[in-house]
Parts: sequence; C-alpha cells; structure tokens
Amino acid sequence: MKNKILNILKAKKSISFIELADELKINNESLAKSLKEFEETNEVVLSINSIVYFVDEKQQLGTIRINSKKFGFIKPFVGEDDFFIPGIALNGCLSYDTVLFSIITEDDGRTRGNVIDVIKREIKFMVGTLEESRDKKFIDFVPSDKALINYRIVLVNKSKFKLKADLIVRVKVSNVKEGKLFVYIEEIIGDANKAVDRIISVAYENDCKPGFEQNVLQEADNVAKPINKDLPDIKKRLERNLYDKTIVTIDGDDSKDLDDAICVTKVNDNYLLTVAIADVSYYVRPRTELDNAALYKGNSVYLANKVLPMLPEVLSNGVCSLNPNEDKLCMVADILIDKTGTHLKTDVYESIMKSKGRLTYKKVNEFFETRKSEYPKEVQDMLDISFELHEILEKRKRQEGTIDFEIPEPKAILNDKFEVIDIIARERGESEKLIENFMVAANVAVAKVVLDLEKPFLYRNHGQPEEESIIEWISNLKMLGINTNINITNGITPKALSQGLKDIDAAVTDQTRKTVINITLLHHMQKAAYEPENIGHFGLAVPYYTHFTSPIRRYSDLMVHRYLKKFAIQKDNTNLEAVENFIERACKIINETEKKAINAEREVNKMCMAEYMQKYIGQEYEGIISAVLKFGIFVQLPNSVEGLIHISSMPGAVYDEKGGVMLTSDKKMWKLGEKIKIKVKDADVKKRMIDFTFANTK
Repeated sequence: MKNKILNILKAKKSISFIELADELKINNESLAKSLKEFEETNEVVLSINSIVYFVDEKQQLGTIRINSKKFGFIKPFVGEDDFFIPGIALNGCLSYDTVLFSIITEDDGRTRGNVIDVIKREIKFMVGTLEESRDKKFIDFVPSDKALINYRIVLVNKSKFKLKADLIVRVKVSNVKEGKLFVYIEEIIGDANKAVDRIISVAYENDCKPGFEQNVLQEADNVAKPINKDLPDIKKRLERNLYDKTIVTIDGDDSKDLDDAICVTKVNDNYLLTVAIADVSYYVRPRTELDNAALYKGNSVYLANKVLPMLPEVLSNGVCSLNPNEDKLCMVADILIDKTGTHLKTDVYESIMKSKGRLTYKKVNEFFETRKSEYPKEVQDMLDISFELHEILEKRKRQEGTIDFEIPEPKAILNDKFEVIDIIARERGESEKLIENFMVAANVAVAKVVLDLEKPFLYRNHGQPEEESIIEWISNLKMLGINTNINITNGITPKALSQGLKDIDAAVTDQTRKTVINITLLHHMQKAAYEPENIGHFGLAVPYYTHFTSPIRRYSDLMVHRYLKKFAIQKDNTNLEAVENFIERACKIINETEKKAINAEREVNKMCMAEYMQKYIGQEYEGIISAVLKFGIFVQLPNSVEGLIHISSMPGAVYDEKGGVMLTSDKKMWKLGEKIKIKVKDADVKKRMIDFTFANTK
C-alpha cells in the first residue's frame, strides 16, 4: 500500500484524501493508517484541509514564524537557509504552523517562499486580554503572543459571555480567512490586574504552552504502569538493586517531581557517592507522541505557584518521581571520590530502588545546625558522611576556582487567596549546597564516561569569556572603588575571576550592593548551552560537563540517559550518524526552550513584584542603583524588587554614555552600586513595571 500511495503522489503531486481513498479502493480509516507510516520520513503528508501531498525539492516542509508586520520566515526541515514569506504568500497560516511551501525566484534573482498549505496547526488555543477599542465602543481580544497581535480577531461566540475589559480569556482557533482570525471563547481565566491570573498569559506569550494534547495524555497513561518484576530487563535491574542502601531524596517542601536521590558511604579512606536518578527513558521512548511533546517543551517551567511540567503528571509526579517506600526504576552513577575530591572511578548502571525517606532542605539544614532530627539514626549517620564529602567537594571547588556568584533568587509568597504577600530570597543553606555539589559531581562523572567512549553525546558547555569584556569589567570595578587582585596576564581563568568575586566580597559590606555588582560579571560572561562537541564548563572550572540529574524536568537529561544506556551499558554502536543528527537538532530546540522558560520566569517575577509593591505606593526605601541607562535609573531594594526612576522625573538630568552615569540638575552624579533613597510612585501588574522617584520628590 505504501508503494501504491507513493506512485500516485509522485505522478500527481497532490490529491484530496477522499479521491485518494477512492483510487486505492480502501476506506478512510485504512488510508489514514497508511499515511501514518510516512510520519518519520515525511515523503507524503496530509494537510489540515485534507489534501495529500508528495514532498520533494519543489514542495518542501518547514516551520513558519510570522512577525507583527505580517510577513514571515520559514525554517525548512531540510537545509540551513530560512526563506522570506511576504504577507500575500502566507495562505492562511499562523506562526509555528508546519507548512508545505514552494520556492520562487524573483526577477532580481532573490528567492522567497510561498505557502502551499498548512500541514499541522501548532496554535490550537490562545490566551489574551480583553481591551476596550480606541473609540470605547467595542471589546477587542489582544493575544499574548505578539506574532498574532496584528490579526483582526473575531470572537465568534462572544454573545454567550459577559465580557468586559481586563479579563484574561482562553480561545480556540477556528480558521484564518482574508486576514481575519476566527476564534471561540473557551474559558475566562481571570483578572488581568492580578499577577496569579496573568501567569498563564505570560506562559503563552513566551511560547511556554501549558497542558498536553489528549493523545499525549493517553500515551502517558498507557506507559505509566506498575513495575512488572517478572520482565527480563527488570530482573536484570534487580540483580543490582539499591534496596540495602540508605538512599534518600532531599528537596523543597512543596516539590512533587523528585528525580534525584543520594547515598554516601565510606570505602576505606574514600567516599562512595551514589546518585540515583529517575529512569524516565524507560517510560518515554524515542519517536513517540510523548517524546515529541517533551522535546518541544524542552523543560518544565516554574512560574510562582504554577508548574508547567515537561511531562504529564502521571509520570512527573507519579511513576517516575522517587517517592518514599515505593519501587522505582533509576539510572545510577556510583562515583568513588578520595579525600581531595578527586574522582577515582565511575560506574553507571540501570537499577531499581526504594527511597528510605523524603527529606526536605529545611529539616536537613536544621539537623546540620542543631544535631537534632526526627529522621531515623541510619539516615542521620548517612547525612553525616554526606556532609564530610560535601565539605571536601567545597574545598576542591575553591581550589579549582569555581565561580560562585551567591546571587539571591527572588521568590514570591502567595496566600491562600493567591495574593502576593511577600517577596523573599530563596534560601540556600548547607543542604542545598550539598545536593548541588553532588549533582555537579554526577554530571561531571557521566560526561567523562561517554567522552572516553568517543561517541556522539550532548554536553553542557560554558565558554571562556572574551578578554576585552573582562578587562572592561575590571575597569568598571575600579570606577566603583573596588581594587581587585585579578591576574589575567596568563589568560582568563575561572580562578582569576573567582578572585575578583572574593575582592568584591571583602570590599562591599551591603548585601544588596554586593549582589548588584556581582551581577555585572554575569553580563560579561558567555551563556551556557547544550552542544554536541565538548568545550568544558568555564564557570564550574571543569573540562567536561553534561546534565544527567533531572530527566523529569529537562529533555537534555532524558537524552543523556538514552545515550548512556546505548553506548556505556548496552555497548550499542549502531546508527551513529542518526544519533549525531538528532543531537544537533535537539540542542537547537532545547537551547531555545530554555531561554523562553527563563524569560517567562523573569516576567512572572516582575508581575508578582508589581502586585506586592502596590501596597507600598508612597513609602520610602533605601536601595542600590542596579543600572544607569539613557531613559533612567534602575534601583534594587533589599528584597530584590527593582524599579525605575524615569528620566522624565529628573528635570534637567543628562545621561553620560561614556561614563555610564546620570548627571542631575542639582549637580549630583548617580552611578551603578550607589545607595539611593527612593519613594514608590506606582506599580502596574499589566505592564509589569514599578516606578520610583527620588525620596525628596513630591
């Protein structure tokens, strides 16, 4: 049947679904099943308009992104070059659609694309805000996704709802016709002036789509079965089970996706660190609907009180999560470490475990501080040995020059009415640092295992910063009155920059000012990224690094588990080119999804801060200048809340671009890191902005 379909399509290039079924003399269900066989190769595709197409160099597949000016660019599935698509050639498609397109050469020799049909509509739902039209006569739907704001959006069923301005609504996309986007209201989410209600809107705005398609949820339900210990591969795991180990999870109080567990034992004068990670790859197999959904989500996203999981909860909080006293499948890295923190040996294997306890950072910190605990003695003894190893690894970090910024991370506290009642810094006690050190050790060890095998893999790289950029940073520190002992005559090293942070720590006593100045180094550093070729991790001062420890919430780690199994455990060296190609493609996707998640988290934090500061309009505070720009001065308060003193509230002020300072009419010079007293002028949740003025300004 597959060859018959190919022969027809090669001759005709396109045919309606009904006509093709008639020509093949089969029913619709049989044809749909046959067309599914082409999904992996994409030789034949079915459009949303029920047209079947043959894909070749004249009719290609790609993904389109359309900007607010109503023209777009297609990234083809095959090839590197993007193709410009003018507005007249969009043919009813939307951003993110998978489309079939042709390439047209213009008279001047330039090429552009022309959309033939939409193969897959990615945007099925949208979230946006209702706003009054300019003439106040109508209520318009304004989507959160900026790529859609210039469409004329028609609310087909608006008469069924009581609509008013400032409502956040979820709509279902119907169709696109003559520049109009027809949608049906599905749900009224809430009030645009409340941070908690706007979270979902921000998620959509940053392409972090909540929820899952029904087929993905169904597939998750199908694979989330109890462990069958009679299966041969499970029996093999049982031969190397972790039942006898005092293995525990240590997480936040409200964590539900527990993907890492630890145990430390003494072996003569050395330490055996056992890091057991949820074996998500057992449940999520390559090229399934579940796997595809996880890839394009890339990671879980944590937005105030909401989690947008990478995997359906039946997996993330259920069969994969290392909940206490339950049999769980895991991938294990046993790392033998000596008294200097040197890795002596690493053993990676598949196993089965049962966590002895669901420990929390808070209670473990209390145990380390007070020596009192409700945990069983065997757990307390294991924690004591763990702390010994933690101190060894901390010392090793300092010797190697690991760059530790110690920048407080803001956390919004919501009450039972989902109102923001406080903004605090996330705690980072000894137990948090301990788990961080153990996870880094596991990531380094696993990266070394596969690097030695010289097989395709993905690494978490962090490149060395540019010398000019670091020289500029050192110069900026001197302008702030901080003299450093940084020596870069023999090149830029982690140890040299770590010394700079130590100098800042010694010279600056105010914690907020210290944070603001430390952040300036971040701006001069490279961004970490997933890449197929190892270059090491500059910030961690290690020659190789990957992400192995969080497969429930990061697709990168799921990939790492698969390739560890393939190359290190199963010794399977087949299909290397296919693996290389997928790693390269996946790295591009997950690097992008990571950026989107970070931006969404940042925007939600700004919203929560704005809602919190609405209670304090008119109040005065002392803060630190965190940035000086041509349009004003940003000031950070001790609770990490940041606001802007706009230049319009500084009559006669002049921005000195060369010096990066603001000169005011009363001959004051404001620069980064200076203390300043401000008054809260306004806080707007919808705009995610907080306005300050000088404390003495009326």
